[in-house]
This record gives sequence, C-alpha cells and structure tokens, in this order.
Amino acid sequence: MTSPVLDSLLARIVESGLLEDPIAENGLVYGRASIDAAGTVVNVNVDPELDEHGEDVDHDALIAAVSRILSVGETRWRAVVDEVATDIDDAVDDEPVIEQIDLRDDLEATSVVVFADAALLAFVAPKQFPESRILVQLDEELEVEGVEVREIDGTATVDLDTLDDLLDEISRADD
Repeated sequence: MTSPVLDSLLARIVESGLLEDPIAENGLVYGRASIDAAGTVVNVNVDPELDEHGEDVDHDALIAAVSRILSVGETRWRAVVDEVATDIDDAVDDEPVIEQIDLRDDLEATSVVVFADAALLAFVAPKQFPESRILVQLDEELEVEGVEVREIDGTATVDLDTLDDLLDEISRADD
C-alpha cells in the first residue's frame, strides 16, 4: 500500500517522463533512466524521505533533482568520475588490485538514489573491485561530498575520508 503523498509523487514522475515504467512502493518511487553523459541506463530510486517530511514533500524539488542528475553534462560527469577515481587511487596507493586498468575506465554507474538536496550514485568497478560497489554522495550542485567502497554483500564498509582506516582495512584483508 502506498501513501497519497507517494502516489502524487509517482503521478508527477510519470507526467515528467523522466523514468521508464516508474513504480511506487516501500516509500520510494523507482524506475530506470539513462544518464546520457555516462552512456548508461541506471536504476533510479526517488526517496521523498517520508519519515522526515511526512505530508510536506516538495515534489518540485524532487523532480528537479532527478532531472539534474539525469541531465548532468559530460564535463561535470567526467569531473565526478575523475574525483572518485583519484580519491580511491590515493587511498589504495600501491596496494595490489585485481587488474591494472585506469579506474576511470572501469567505473560503471549502476544506480542513483535521489533526494531533494542530494544524490547517491552507485558504481561498480568489475576489474579492480569485483566484489565491491562504490557509493558516491553528491550535493545539489553535483559536487562530490563523499566516496565509500563497500563490499557487495554489505558486511564491510570502508570510508575513504580516512586514509589510515582504509589502509588498515586493506592490510587486514590480506592477512
């Protein structure tokens, strides 16, 4: 069962044409859409944060946020990918990786969770991090706020904001 707020958001998203076959359930509206700058189709989850906002969901802000991430320009997209790759490369430094390839060429966007004031992109890097996904938090201007590498099964999280913690985690994994 969905709420009237979620049903209204779904109607607005259907009307916008931003998502393919959107569905509302479990407090989200989700569907698939193309990020042209990335050259890929991703799963898009629109989270109105009903627990936080209740009936006061700003549909216009959510539609604008979805539109903003889907219509990101190639220059901005390349800057995001470059910053993510640089952050990860700096964090792992000379640690061995499964396959030597420029991480920028290995990163593939798979999904995005859209909030009114932020977005959370999920990437895979199948050659360098085959058992992990990379989560990237973007602000309203699509600037990178955080990068996290997480094992796909979710058992371990490595926060790249602290280089020492990441290096400790990597060295423990080698033991």
